[in-house]
Amino acid sequence: MRKIAHVDEIINSSFGLWISSLFSAISGWNPEISFDEQKEAFFWLVELMLKSGKMKFIAPGADCYVSPSNPNPRFTIHDIDAQWQAPASEIINYLRERWPSATSGEHDPSLSVYFYEIPGVIWVSETGELVAS
Repeated sequence: MRKIAHVDEIINSSFGLWISSLFSAISGWNPEISFDEQKEAFFWLVELMLKSGKMKFIAPGADCYVSPSNPNPRFTIHDIDAQWQAPASEIINYLRERWPSATSGEHDPSLSVYFYEIPGVIWVSETGELVAS
């Protein structure tokens, strides 16, 4: 994988937002990057943040979202049971396996579906505050 520039800026501009913002920020800060390079940079960056403790994911199937149809979820993002406790490599494999193979670019509708179907991100601030997107 080609080294990407502006890693801190990518992370800072994406913090607290949906994971698609992280993906878009990679090419926003590195406009010369190809789509395939952007994809590889995305997985590399997610793994880096998981290993450094800057990012977590909500466990697949965890009931922690408040909505009109679910006003009293079983967990919150602060509950350990709502946080995906798998090793970073397992999470990355899960995300890679679900990547839409026919995706042709950043604005492909199948990529939007992918970002909404994978587990939600829990961002971890410098002070340890958890922020879900």
